[in-house]
Amino acid sequence: MSFPFRSLKAGLGLALVSLALTAAPPASATICFTSGKVYMQQKVYDKATYFLECARKAEPENIDALSLLAVARSEQHQYLSAGAAFQLALDLAKKKNDTKKIADIERNRLSVNARLFNAGVKALSGTKTSDAPDSGSTLPAYVPAPAPPIAVTDTTVFGAFTGASRLEEAAYDFIVASYVDPTSIETYQNLAYVLSGLGRTDDAIRAAKRGLEVKPDDQRLHQNLRAAVMGRAVSLYNQRKYEDAILAFGEAQKQDPEPSSAPGYQLRIAEARLKRAEELTKGSAEQKAAYEKAAVEFAAVQEMAAASDSIKENAMYNAGVIYANLENYPKAIETFDKATALYPKNKDIWSVSGQTKFQAQDYKGAVTTLRHALELDPQDATNHQFLFLSLNKLGKPGSPELQESINEYTIYKALTQGSKKNPKVWVDSADNRLGASNQLKTVVKAEGYPDEVYTYSEESKSFETWFFWTKGKTFTFLDGQIFSKGPVPLKKS
Repeated sequence: MSFPFRSLKAGLGLALVSLALTAAPPASATICFTSGKVYMQQKVYDKATYFLECARKAEPENIDALSLLAVARSEQHQYLSAGAAFQLALDLAKKKNDTKKIADIERNRLSVNARLFNAGVKALSGTKTSDAPDSGSTLPAYVPAPAPPIAVTDTTVFGAFTGASRLEEAAYDFIVASYVDPTSIETYQNLAYVLSGLGRTDDAIRAAKRGLEVKPDDQRLHQNLRAAVMGRAVSLYNQRKYEDAILAFGEAQKQDPEPSSAPGYQLRIAEARLKRAEELTKGSAEQKAAYEKAAVEFAAVQEMAAASDSIKENAMYNAGVIYANLENYPKAIETFDKATALYPKNKDIWSVSGQTKFQAQDYKGAVTTLRHALELDPQDATNHQFLFLSLNKLGKPGSPELQESINEYTIYKALTQGSKKNPKVWVDSADNRLGASNQLKTVVKAEGYPDEVYTYSEESKSFETWFFWTKGKTFTFLDGQIFSKGPVPLKKS
């Protein structure tokens, strides 16, 4: 995620407020305020701060004293107290509806904020500091400024950043800028972005949330917040802290108002639960319960309107596989039956569904399902294997099922153990290999040359299987005589 940076432009220099008092304050306040103004004009900021702080305490609603105090504090890099003084002065000016003072205070605050903000932008441009990694981070944790009545007494001095990381320097500049003007949305946008880039996800979350307190509908800050929260969750997942990652992904989902994002979070939660289950003691009750939770999380994606078909297909597949591996065959078959009804062209779902039904001893259901799976991919050897096994369970001596099972077995063997031959060369050499009484030439005369030929051996006997994919037929020969034959799904080009 990246955001365009822009410089904040303010007037040249500070417009210092110097207005006549409208009422006679206590003598001490008058002396403090007057002395403070004189020192401000002389740019002796430490003494100006001393007297203006005296005036603020003696007369808390003196807007002019607060405004000058804010400037004096900023000149001494005491940005927390400077920002607080600016805000207190603004609040009083707005309370009195004094538009001129409001404009003056905002102009002075913008000037200070812009200087710090633009330093952050400059640091990001790489013209001020290097990209060399620091031996240790010098950037403190980000803590939003406290309420102005508290922050106004904070005399912390924020000196120049001394680390080597340009990203940390930019973050530092944006942090102090946010202290000067806690209402600047651009500052929070860039601060959250940079903190995320530094991997400081907790700090980035705080920065984005603080900005959203100012402008709850800001889309960039919402993006920053989503990225930061998701970044923390992914980091925990990569560290194999799956329980913490599950909570973090859930929190990320709460922070994301976009409905279309929900399935993605749900999948990550399900994946984390699956990983957690894999770590537990094999076969334990705890592991079984964890797997079942993961299956429930995957199945929940199907109910999400925002989920795409591909996401739903994968989620249902995973849920069904988990139930099948747990040997919870009724639940697995229920899940796969629902999935096959929704996705008639998903070969993987149909294939595992057929194999699961075989394991559940639903041989008729397995045959029906596996035949459909083979229509989607006639060359899938595993599906031929389980179709053979299922037919064999149903077949009786001399029955069509038993004969078909034999043919499926030869197909399975050819596809998994066979050596592929050149069809024309192999067929034309039949008489030389097998003698004139072979039945291969009879098949060639009736069907033409096969599309593919595979040879394999079993129990010292040599077999060859011919596939007529374009005709939906297959023949297997043993020593030149037809051993089995039967239909095979047409192969799609």
